Amino acid sequence: MRVKVYRNLKHGRNTPPLYSIMHKGRVISRVSQVLLCDATFVVHESGRQRVLRDRCKNVHAFVVGLLVDEHGAFGIDANGPNLPVTVTYNPYRSGYFESDHGPIKAARAVLLNASGISACYVEYLGHSGTILATL
Repeated sequence: MRVKVYRNLKHGRNTPPLYSIMHKGRVISRVSQVLLCDATFVVHESGRQRVLRDRCKNVHAFVVGLLVDEHGAFGIDANGPNLPVTVTYNPYRSGYFESDHGPIKAARAVLLNASGISACYVEYLGHSGTILATL
């Protein structure tokens, strides 16, 4: 099942992250860790502009992908170690999800857990929006 996952910021700052899973526009679950495959990173620019203008948080950035069950995929388990590429998003810094290597478009597997977001087999965006490399 293809879902959207976002970090639930109302859960609190000093607690481990809680992620909301949406399917067909409705939140179907809130979990502390989730594994997605064939994922894309989506930022709605209008929502980001609202954050910049009002300095008030709103849900505008998601990881969209296929929800993986408890058996895992590609030899990856949601309870396992973080994946090789650390992914971050900060609406005040950029309109993209990013890693140390630049803006990210998609990834073959994405793990969202207490450590944040990590991914493997990542597709990076170039300045013109083209895919530069896959790691």
